[in-house]
Amino acid sequence: PFGVEATATLTATGAQAITITNQYTRIDGVTVEATGNRTIDLTIGSELRSGARLVVENKTNGTETLTHGTNITAPVQTGVAGKIHVQTFVFDGTDFLAEGADQQID
Repeated sequence: PFGVEATATLTATGAQAITITNQYTRIDGVTVEATGNRTIDLTIGSELRSGARLVVENKTNGTETLTHGTNITAPVQTGVAGKIHVQTFVFDGTDFLAEGADQQID
């Protein structure tokens, strides 16, 4: 029902500017492991509808943080060395809101 998955890959550290245009987007913060703190700032495409889904995956080298910035609402996530955390979000027409706490999956 959401169409094709769009994927954006995070860099190892710093501000991450991502434009969301698909109804289902996965942010890959695993392929490139965090070596410093990261902040995700989203730009919302005009075609995005309420109910759009976002999955954020994050892997850290140590206790680096992932801060949710522009257009995404959730507490700061503090990593655990070599572990992956996943969190899902739903678009309310303005921002992506966390559906629950992040989960460590390994």
